[in-house]
Amino acid sequence: MKRLIIALSFLAICNSTTFAQNRDAAWGATFGYVNKGWVTDIDGKTIHENLWGQEDKKLHGFQMGITYSPTFYAGLGIDTGLFYECYISESAVVHDAGFDDFTEHNIYIPLHAQYKFPISRDFSIYVYGGIGMNIVLEGTYNINDYYTGYDWFGGRPYGGTSTYIAGYQEYDEGEWPRRFNLQYELGAKLKFSNFVITAGYAWGATNHKFYQGYDTRQNKLNIGVGYTTDLSF
Repeated sequence: MKRLIIALSFLAICNSTTFAQNRDAAWGATFGYVNKGWVTDIDGKTIHENLWGQEDKKLHGFQMGITYSPTFYAGLGIDTGLFYECYISESAVVHDAGFDDFTEHNIYIPLHAQYKFPISRDFSIYVYGGIGMNIVLEGTYNINDYYTGYDWFGGRPYGGTSTYIAGYQEYDEGEWPRRFNLQYELGAKLKFSNFVITAGYAWGATNHKFYQGYDTRQNKLNIGVGYTTDLSF
C-alpha cells in the first residue's frame, strides 16, 4: 500500500509537467477538523495515546489553508497546498501541571495523486493518495488570568481574560514526538459546483521513538469543507 501511494504521487508529478499548459487547474481554500494520535505495537498490544501518554486519547484541532488541485489528463491530477493546523487541549494532565490549556501550531504540506470521477456536470467524486508532511512550529502551555475592574468615567464594571505562555513543549527529546512527521495518506472528496467536502486519513512513516526498541507512529484524521475556483491556462 505504501509503495502504491508513493508511485501514484510520482506519476502525478510527471503528468503535471506534460499537461499543465493546456488543462484546467483549481485553486481553493479549505477549513476543517483534524485530530492526531500516536500508535505503538508492543509485544502484541497496540497502544493508542496522546501527547501526554493518555491511552485512547487524541489531540484535536482545526486546519485551514490554500489548495491546488488541477486535473491534467483523463481524470488524473494532483492535490497539494499549504495549511496551518492548530491543536488545543485542556487535558487533565495539563491542568494537573498547573496550566489552563495547551496549544500547538503546525504547518502541513500534502503531495497527492488524484483521480476524478465526473458524475454530472456539477458533481464529481475524487480519490487521492500520496504523502504528507507535518512540521511542528511551537507548542505552548498557557495560563489564563481573569481580571475585573471599573472604568474611570462611568464606574461600570468590566472583566476579561489575558493569556500568557507559561511553558514550552519540548520536541525531538527523549520520549517526546519529533517535530517533523512524514505520513502516507488516502482520502476522498465530494465536489458540487465550487464547493468541496474532504475526508482523509494518514498513517505515520516517521518513528517518534516513545519507547526504546519499538516504533511509534503518528496517525491523523482530517475532515474539511472548501471552495474552489477554476482557472484556465
